[in-house]
Amino acid sequence: MTSMKQWLTDVWEGCWTVLVGMRITWRHLFVKKATLHYPEERWQLPPRSRMRLFMKYEDCIGCGQCARACPVQCIYIKAEKRAPTAQPIFAANGQPIKLDVHVFDIDMSLCCYCNLCTYPCPTDCIYMTPEYEFATTDLTQHLYHFAKQGATFLTEDPKKKAAAAAAPAATPPPTPPASPAEQRAGGLGGATQHPSAQER
Repeated sequence: MTSMKQWLTDVWEGCWTVLVGMRITWRHLFVKKATLHYPEERWQLPPRSRMRLFMKYEDCIGCGQCARACPVQCIYIKAEKRAPTAQPIFAANGQPIKLDVHVFDIDMSLCCYCNLCTYPCPTDCIYMTPEYEFATTDLTQHLYHFAKQGATFLTEDPKKKAAAAAAPAATPPPTPPASPAEQRAGGLGGATQHPSAQER
């Protein structure tokens, strides 16, 4: 009899522990799902999300302020002065580019996503993108080379071009109003002669 009672007690304790352990599971069984079926579904990221860095090479002036601001030194730049006889080139904001950037590398395996490199850039050519799906097992694939040969630069200052396009067309000066004497003369010339004057 004692062994049967102990057996029933053990069965009850086993069932009870399972019910206690499944309490949270049963509770979430009747609420709205919170699981995202990635990669078929993706969260909508905030507009200012800090993910992979990108640099628009055609707007870089080679100042190196981004590399100096980086706390982990993951940006590598090599630049040299352009020849005095070279054709002037400009960034998208109209700033002249006086350095040839031969190396601009970003090692995203070292990046801490602080966004500090984007603030001092005078041409806003480096910025964080919402792209976060770039995981890899090879760390060398996180080293991005942004300098490229044969890049197409602006050879005309976009500020001057925009100002010329925004300037209104030349209009003729307004006609000055007639003087009082001209107005009186115009009034006499246009008046009809009195009948008594016609009889005389």
